[in-house]
Amino acid sequence: MKVCRTTRWRRDLCWLVLALSFAVAYGQSMAQNNSAPSRDVNAVLAAHDKELLAIPGVVGVYVATLKDGRTTCLKVMLARKNPETERKIPSVIEGYVLVIEITGEIRALSTP
Repeated sequence: MKVCRTTRWRRDLCWLVLALSFAVAYGQSMAQNNSAPSRDVNAVLAAHDKELLAIPGVVGVYVATLKDGRTTCLKVMLARKNPETERKIPSVIEGYVLVIEITGEIRALSTP
């Protein structure tokens, strides 16, 4: 069966439109799922440190980097491992990953 040029051109155009539609939809979906931080990490820490420190068992929070050494994150220090406490800590705040670190109790040093 012979296909005329016009039919082939229309078919190719339909495939191109379909592919572009998919690419645009996929890009928008990825942009929504990948919530990049919109504020500086220090501002985010200042805005959320009190609520994180209010969780029983949390003894500190600070700015750090992930194991890759480049990606900024927030670390949440726990006095001891406690699954119930860990469930109360969000995994992400304003686009920054929260990493749990078991440090033990934090005590102020006495001054002479």
